[in-house]
Amino acid sequence: MTAPIRAVLWDADGVLQHGHPAPGHAGEQVAASWPERLQAIGGPGFAEALFAAEKGPLRGEEPFRPVIQRLLEQRGLSVSADEVLALWDDVHVDADAFALVDRVRAQGVQCVLATNQQDHRVALMRETLGYDAHFDRTYYSSEVGAMKPEPEYFRRVLDDLGMAAAATLFIDDSLTNVESAAALGIVAERHDPAAGVSGLRALLARHGIVV
Repeated sequence: MTAPIRAVLWDADGVLQHGHPAPGHAGEQVAASWPERLQAIGGPGFAEALFAAEKGPLRGEEPFRPVIQRLLEQRGLSVSADEVLALWDDVHVDADAFALVDRVRAQGVQCVLATNQQDHRVALMRETLGYDAHFDRTYYSSEVGAMKPEPEYFRRVLDDLGMAAAATLFIDDSLTNVESAAALGIVAERHDPAAGVSGLRALLARHGIVV
C-alpha cells in the first residue's frame, strides 16, 4: 500500500506559468521561442551561451545581471542587460493553476514551490507575481544552492521539509527533472503544459488528491 501524499512540489515554468501567449489561448498568435528572441538580440549562438552562463546564477553562485553584462561585453553587443532581462519578465501566470494550488492546500496537503530561478526571476515572482502567498514553502534554486535535476536539490528540499520521499508528489514539465526526483523515491509526474489545469487535476487525482 502506497503512503498518502502529504506534500506536493510544484514546478513553475511550464506548470504554473508560461511565456506569452499562454498555451490554449485560442486565436492568439504564437510568440517566437526564447532562443529565437535571444538570437534576434545577440545573434547566432547567443541563446546557448546565455543559458549556459545562467547556470551559476540558478545555483545562487552570483547575480544574473552581471553575468549578462559580461556576456554582452565579450560578444561586443551594444544592447543593455535590461533588454535581455525583459525576456525573463515576459511571463503569464495561470490564475486557474494558482486556484488549484489553493484548493489543494485547503485540503491540508502542503504545497511547495520547487523551481529553478535566478535572483532576478525570484524577485519578480515574489514581489510582482505573488508566488509566495500561494505556497507553504518556496524553494527557488538560487536560494537552495542547487538546481534541478541535481539530486542534491531534491535532498535539500526533503530535508528542510522533514518529509519522506514516498509521501511527496513532484510535478514538473521536464522529464529529466521528473526522472531525477523519481530516482530518489519521490512520487514524480511529468505535466504536459498543453494539458493545462485539467491535466494537473488528473495528475493529482491519480495520487488520491481530488479537487
